[in-house]
Amino acid sequence: MHLKLPSIPSHVLQPANLEVLYHHLSGMRFGVEKEGLRVNAKTGELAQTPHPNALGSALTHPHITTDYSEALLEFVTGTHSSPQAAISQLEQLQRFASSVLENERIWPLSMPCVLPESDADIPLAYYGESHIGRLKTVYRRGLGFRYGRQMQTIAGVHFNLSFSDDFWRWKASLGANPGEPDIRTIRDTGYLRTIRNFRRIQWLIMLLTGSSPSVDESFRLLATDRFRISGRTRLAEGATSLRMSDLGYQSAAQESINICFNQLDTYCNTLSNAVHRPWPTYEGLGLKDRIGFKQLNVAVLQIENEYYSSIRPKRIQQSGERPVRALINRGIEYLEVRAIDLNPFAPNGITEYEASLITLLMTVSALADSPFNSPEERIAIEGINARASWAGRRSDQRFDERSSFKDSGIQFLAALDPIAESLNKAFQTDSFTGALEDARLRLDGTYPLLSEEIENAALNEGHLEFGLTRAQKHYDDWKTVSLSPDALVTMRKEAEQSHQSEEKITASNEGSFDAFVEAYINQT
Repeated sequence: MHLKLPSIPSHVLQPANLEVLYHHLSGMRFGVEKEGLRVNAKTGELAQTPHPNALGSALTHPHITTDYSEALLEFVTGTHSSPQAAISQLEQLQRFASSVLENERIWPLSMPCVLPESDADIPLAYYGESHIGRLKTVYRRGLGFRYGRQMQTIAGVHFNLSFSDDFWRWKASLGANPGEPDIRTIRDTGYLRTIRNFRRIQWLIMLLTGSSPSVDESFRLLATDRFRISGRTRLAEGATSLRMSDLGYQSAAQESINICFNQLDTYCNTLSNAVHRPWPTYEGLGLKDRIGFKQLNVAVLQIENEYYSSIRPKRIQQSGERPVRALINRGIEYLEVRAIDLNPFAPNGITEYEASLITLLMTVSALADSPFNSPEERIAIEGINARASWAGRRSDQRFDERSSFKDSGIQFLAALDPIAESLNKAFQTDSFTGALEDARLRLDGTYPLLSEEIENAALNEGHLEFGLTRAQKHYDDWKTVSLSPDALVTMRKEAEQSHQSEEKITASNEGSFDAFVEAYINQT
């Protein structure tokens, strides 16, 4: 099936509508989540140390936590009025964290450092002895049994954004149902349209921001014939993003879900059913061993977040609330773009141009027509994304019978100048038109794509050596500018308060942990 790319209706691009558009775009909000492994500064080996106490409680700190592994730091910004402001907070958080790491560094690549020979030596994230903290660790233990723990060391950037209700009302007024009175319906419908269009151009985002074509030999590969071997380094020549390929969280169980982004009810019901539908392989693993829970359940998914999607509709959850229940109760609040690799040349893992480009492409996805996905289109999308991740830079890989990936990208970007200019005007910057021009120059070969730069660096220096060099440079850069006394006091206070919050949560444990797990899984 030929994949049709999103197209913005001509009436949206009329001067009168563009003049209104920038006012509505100024109401967008942004946040960034950035992961990074803690590694030994000299050897590049995965850190075996606990989450630093000075960084607060991984369970309750609002901005500094861990992801799947104890060694995988995660920095979570607040909500900001521009991408640049979110990146600025991210830099402050990493500067603070780096100041307490001593002999460790934050690994700058999506694909991991030197991993232990045994999965058992990849430490699971520990969140204390509260019921909710133990549940989070059990979930990660289950992931280890289901996919292997080395998967828990792959890192990336999540880019969160939302549009204002005024934007959605304006967009609805231009569409087929201008009289729809319910803002939640308008908003949910708009975000799902955006998701469908994002997935139609995900290959382009991987082409432009993908930066994981190499792995270290300690990352145990099943398909070694796909790689060029250079010392410890394994290179997938022409790849854009191994992180987004089938090296990640892929399984027959996940493939059986057949997620659908056409309607919110369908999306929520599909994921909810997967949390309750037993899967024979996981039944065979069993629920418990002598240590305790091996996994939260024996279903296709332990919780909804186990489904690895390149983009998610999100709603801030209440304490103990499952993600899908939050969506069902209150609708979509924002979108989480997850198909972004760490840029090792950027201390924050993402540059201002990359953030601007993603914002531009998401805005185009929101403005463009977005028919429902057919089963055939879903298959076509998965196929194109898989080829783009493994071989998107190769000349023999085509987007369709007429065009290469790069040519199709150039054609798609050709019509986006009015939207980039509207975003410039909304946020009083020239970053959006600059990012668009940079993308075009990378696609036409004037500048190399990011994954090409990294492939060359990994070939010349080695995956491990390149990662260590960049990690040390970021560490040195963070140390050159000290945090202000006020910022340092605030961050230390946040860390201290997070420890106190975790103690209160632990003290409030009621009933057995088994009962808590059952109640969490069976929320209605």
